[in-house]
Amino acid sequence: MTVPQDLDAVTGLRPGDHLWRSFAGDTDLAAAIVPFLDEGRRRDEQLLLVGCSRPALLAAVSGLPHRDALLAVGRLVLQTTGDACSPDGGPVATDLVQRHRGATQAALDAGRTGLRVAVDVTGLLRRGRSGRRLLHACGQFADETVGAVPVTVLCLYDASVGPEALGPVAVLHPVQHPGDRPPLARLSGRGPVWSLHGEVDLTEAVYVATALVDVAGDAPGEVVVDLSGLAFLDVAGARALHSAAGELAGRGIALRLAGAHRSVRRCLDLFDLDLSGSEQR
Repeated sequence: MTVPQDLDAVTGLRPGDHLWRSFAGDTDLAAAIVPFLDEGRRRDEQLLLVGCSRPALLAAVSGLPHRDALLAVGRLVLQTTGDACSPDGGPVATDLVQRHRGATQAALDAGRTGLRVAVDVTGLLRRGRSGRRLLHACGQFADETVGAVPVTVLCLYDASVGPEALGPVAVLHPVQHPGDRPPLARLSGRGPVWSLHGEVDLTEAVYVATALVDVAGDAPGEVVVDLSGLAFLDVAGARALHSAAGELAGRGIALRLAGAHRSVRRCLDLFDLDLSGSEQR
């Protein structure tokens, strides 16, 4: 999937779907988690729920049919983010990815049809950049794993954390329900090669730039962003990409933009960005 989708329903999802959804309070959180996990129960999937505390998780699934039985036999597993995340969101990202990969394989070995994961990521969002990087590492796990095994992921966040915290993570998700606005842009890729799809205007510009700096890493070298899927870019978007290029340059990382269409180039040319490989028409 390239252009982001706006999907409010948490049922009817398929293995490989990775949904990013807001909630407003405990009741709304439960209203998202219960139908999502119950669909997985009926599909004979392994269920994993991750959040800030076990009491909060138990309350969120109080309305899940057969909850206690599912917990007793291990069909439903509750895990706190503190079990896997260090205070600075550091190298344990690798451990978390390996743990989830192992849970997926264990579910298949037990005869389950797949793994269904719901995660309340609010606490990580409040950590700032370190939390966003950990979320990105976990998102890569989801994207990598679904190519080999059936995994469905629902990331949930309390809308009260505000758009500044939410935006840079939302643009990295293929299926978004960011609350009161439609999703416009999607940044996808891995390592030094990324693609930007959709539209980047004043509402998305800072989020895209922040996400790009988050995912580019700290190793000196070059990061290439393919803009061939970008349908629209305004001056605010171009200015934000210029700002991201400057921040990355400070780390010894060069940002190169490729594949930009003529209308997109017009804005980018104002900021003297590296447009190697972009269309000249």
